[in-house]
Amino acid sequence: MTESNFYPHTGAHAPAHTNPGPEARVPLVERVRVWFQSLFQPALAAGTRAEWHFSWLAEQKGWILERVDQTRAGMSRYRAAAGRSVKRGDYICRNCGNAEIELKCKTLYHDHDCYFIEYREIMRLQEMQRITGAPVVFALMERAGSGVRPGSLRMVKLDFLLDTHDYRAGRLYVPSTKCVRVPLKYTRPGFEVLRIMGGTGQA
Repeated sequence: MTESNFYPHTGAHAPAHTNPGPEARVPLVERVRVWFQSLFQPALAAGTRAEWHFSWLAEQKGWILERVDQTRAGMSRYRAAAGRSVKRGDYICRNCGNAEIELKCKTLYHDHDCYFIEYREIMRLQEMQRITGAPVVFALMERAGSGVRPGSLRMVKLDFLLDTHDYRAGRLYVPSTKCVRVPLKYTRPGFEVLRIMGGTGQA
């Protein structure tokens, strides 16, 4: 058994006919680091694995992604332009109108069929979208322990979410946690949202 055909969060084997998975491309030292991180900081390990999986899936489907500089220096000019706290997405999708994609590896709450995202983060992304004119898309992957559940990628455009009747009626905001519920019914599987937005990769 190799790490490339093993799903660490489930113990299940990938089908033998599939191509080597995303973790097979990651340097051994980095894989070992994340393995140890899985023991003590499983949420961080899951986030890193989500990045590996998302980048790999995007490449398989023909989406051209660039990582965004999230350092303080890289964000300083945007904060200066906005005059307030802003946030950039994790990736720019070059063959989808330079849309900014914010990747989230979150627990899926099956009783409500939804994810939760901090309201403050949504507002910071919306402000960045106003400044740059680039649409923001959430890419959501289900966390399973220290890993990512295969086939769980779903996306939703920020503007679409904020324009839903449920959001405008205040039914998605949870005051106790200061989070916004993101119901699965408002998301689409894989890269369908990018296709709808005119992107040239595959869904």
